[in-house]
Amino acid sequence: MYDIQFTKQAQKDAVKVECEKFMIDFRNIQKIIFSSPLDKTEKFAKLAGRRIKIKDGEYIQFEGFYNNKAFHENIAVDSLVNFFGAAILKYKRADIFLSDSHYMAFNKNNKISYHKTKEKIENKSMLNHNRNKNYIINEGDNIPILCELGIFNKDFQVIKGMYSKFKQINNFIEIIDSGVKDSDFTNKDIIKIIDFGCGNSYLTFALYYYFVNIKKFRAEITGIDLQEDIIKRCTKLAEKYNYANLFFERGDIKNYKPEINPDIIISLHGCNTATDYAIYNGIKWGVGLMFVAPCCQHEINAQIKRDALGDLYAPLRYGVLKDRFASVLTDGLRANILELFDYKTDIAEFVGFNHSPKNLLIKAVKSSHHEKYKNLLREQINKFISDFNINPTLWELINLI
Repeated sequence: MYDIQFTKQAQKDAVKVECEKFMIDFRNIQKIIFSSPLDKTEKFAKLAGRRIKIKDGEYIQFEGFYNNKAFHENIAVDSLVNFFGAAILKYKRADIFLSDSHYMAFNKNNKISYHKTKEKIENKSMLNHNRNKNYIINEGDNIPILCELGIFNKDFQVIKGMYSKFKQINNFIEIIDSGVKDSDFTNKDIIKIIDFGCGNSYLTFALYYYFVNIKKFRAEITGIDLQEDIIKRCTKLAEKYNYANLFFERGDIKNYKPEINPDIIISLHGCNTATDYAIYNGIKWGVGLMFVAPCCQHEINAQIKRDALGDLYAPLRYGVLKDRFASVLTDGLRANILELFDYKTDIAEFVGFNHSPKNLLIKAVKSSHHEKYKNLLREQINKFISDFNINPTLWELINLI
């Protein structure tokens, strides 16, 4: 990505000596940013690196943008001092972040000076409010699309008031990452993903970045939504930032038919029975992974009647409790039905209640279950539906398969 040649061995050695003098332990660097290139023709106006872990060791992954296209290179931590010694000769400044301190390096006429800031890293705004957590996507990561979407400012720091959305994005990607680790996509030439009800696509764009830039997978993601203006805007953004395999289509979750069945389905905050159609499509297409965050589970709430439940209805006479009970019942049945079709299913918190009351995400990984277990599960589902005298949409739909 970045062809750096040392201009003079003496300069390289001087940089290393100064680093040792200031006790900058390059093996402990968490993030490093080169900025203000000396030459206006320099390819990258900013070069940002963050610490990553790959199977064979620790690296700093550098990212630069040129013509709205991202370029990456991984530098082994043990070789970082040499890379730094060459890169700083091309930039006026570098910010070096260790786990507990922040150094600034300045290049003036190829003479490098260092300054250790007085403020501790823990006190910096980038690490306030639990920001010392190592997310998959971090503040300072050079991701221009998140600036465009209003998550990051021009310095790639989270904009005040958007930290909840930033945390939500990372929470979601962490759950996706756990599902990917539970699945085997090694034999796939390309991973196909459908995001039903993509909306403004904060998560869709972040997901594309995760698969393509972090995991280095060949991935094709299609966002589906009913709103034509959203589809047009997201399509323009994907083109602007050269997200070549990210597409957006206007479509309805109920009758959408992909040309090729996807490997992963995502449906976040699908209102009422939209979640049921997403799960039904996933089962029908035999997808390997499903992630659905249900919302507005009104259907079963309306079906639970006093006359049908008798004395069991007593604790449900309070509207808010009946609503919550119906939501839990709905999502529990959805998870059971997924198990019935050989999915290993889990329900996790997507975001805390302080961010959204609709905070559950169903994760389903294609697996296999013993027929005895599935027969018992089917009997239990039928009995539960009969006892509560309800008729869930998903139960009706899967009987069409």
